[in-house]
Amino acid sequence: AADALVDKVAELRRKAAIAPAPDAASLTHYGLSQPRARVVLTLDDGKVETLALGDESSFDGSVFVRTTSGAVELVTGDAKWSLERTTFDLREKRLLPFDDEELRRVEVTAPRLSYALVRDGKTWRLDAPAKERADDATAARVLGAIRGLRATAFLGSPQGDRAHGLEKPRWKVRLVAASGAPRTLLLGEAPRPPSRPPSSPASPPRDQTGTSSLYAKIEGAREVAVLPDGAAKDLDVDLFALRDKTVMHFDREKVAAAKFTVGSSSFEGKVDAKQEEGGRRLASLLWTLSSLKAKAFADESGRTLAEHGLDHPAYQVALLDQGGKELDRLLVSADRGGKTFARALSSPRIVEIDPAALASLPKSADELQEKPPLKAEAAPGIR
Repeated sequence: AADALVDKVAELRRKAAIAPAPDAASLTHYGLSQPRARVVLTLDDGKVETLALGDESSFDGSVFVRTTSGAVELVTGDAKWSLERTTFDLREKRLLPFDDEELRRVEVTAPRLSYALVRDGKTWRLDAPAKERADDATAARVLGAIRGLRATAFLGSPQGDRAHGLEKPRWKVRLVAASGAPRTLLLGEAPRPPSRPPSSPASPPRDQTGTSSLYAKIEGAREVAVLPDGAAKDLDVDLFALRDKTVMHFDREKVAAAKFTVGSSSFEGKVDAKQEEGGRRLASLLWTLSSLKAKAFADESGRTLAEHGLDHPAYQVALLDQGGKELDRLLVSADRGGKTFARALSSPRIVEIDPAALASLPKSADELQEKPPLKAEAAPGIR
């Protein structure tokens, strides 16, 4: 906001020169004897520039201003919206601003679960309560929720932590960056007032804004911020949401061929350099396989293959590299009471999947081939 204000002053253009040396009566006439706003800029060389904001012109809404020289000039009316700012307008309202590249660890204590995420290159790993790769979408959602924690007001004279639910906060967010000290934000909800009999007057607003019961402060600080209700809801996630649900793990660039097995019959397709015919079709199928997600985790150990119909799978896909080495293999069960289970050899975990996600996989060698578009037939009467 401060940068925007400075930019606006720098970009102001004079619409008209009004009075190069105004007297006291003129200044009063233009609303500049007691300006509605005054901006003082100190430049790098120590020079000071001033700009005073006066009344609007009744003709077109332009604004009278007085510059460093003392002259009165007329500028566009939008200047008042940029220059008439309160201290709240100008101050940082993000409670935990961070640089994505610098952030190394995120710890969240929430009503449903306490968890920690650690950066692993360009992705995030779950560090607590389990240690494994984190779900990309959920990690992005949590970071977005932290980034979106913005104050709608700051309480100048807070009534104490207990009054704002901060004595025992419902949420706690701790950020650890590559440099600098860790920062911890406490978030709490104001205790609800006791219920009143129907004949009693309505309860007063729960805070100065009258619209929110959510409060926050940096641990160790005194100032309390007011947040919109629900601002912390995306921090409250369960363990399943946090865990990576990707079923297969392979590098698409290394896949040269895929072997499909349906029952007792098998067929193979190759990814060729020109991406022609079946090769182009197979490249598309690799996206389907790499984006396959678990609906639920059925067996973490992977020992109950028979119970989930995977000892004799109904469908298999083996992905091979240029030398014929298997990169990963997917086993898929037949329908079992309305559920379909799968397991990739890159992980012991047996998962439940949505069978519709694999509907595009070929059931025969013919289906693997790219079908040429049908030739349009001429309409009757056209030769």
